[in-house]
Amino acid sequence: MLDTAPPPPASTLHPLVQRLLACHGYAYAEALDALADPRDVLLFLPSHAKAHLETPDIAVVLPELVKALDPSGARLTGAVAGPALETELRGALGLALPALVVVRSGAVTGSIARMRDWDEYLARLSALLPPASTH
Repeated sequence: MLDTAPPPPASTLHPLVQRLLACHGYAYAEALDALADPRDVLLFLPSHAKAHLETPDIAVVLPELVKALDPSGARLTGAVAGPALETELRGALGLALPALVVVRSGAVTGSIARMRDWDEYLARLSALLPPASTH
């Protein structure tokens, strides 16, 4: 289960990022260990320090990516990184922001910086996620 930190005041997040928390129920994480979940997590680094034009676009696409990659919701969920975690991951991974980071059992398995075409997102993220079981 994801360990959700209290989100910052809504006024400090772009409304579409806030919607990920309020309407989609995504966790707001301040540390990687908060993302220890049986599911993989698409962690959104929205560029807290500086407003970015691509942040709202990724905020809109993220729930659709989660649904496309795991229609049942059993293997994948989304989350939003708080400023401290975003800074930590940006430095460790050398990422441009905004970005999506794939987290499995509290460990980073890959990332994609900036907004991408739908097909590129699906191809790159599918390569970072385990295949769906075929029971």
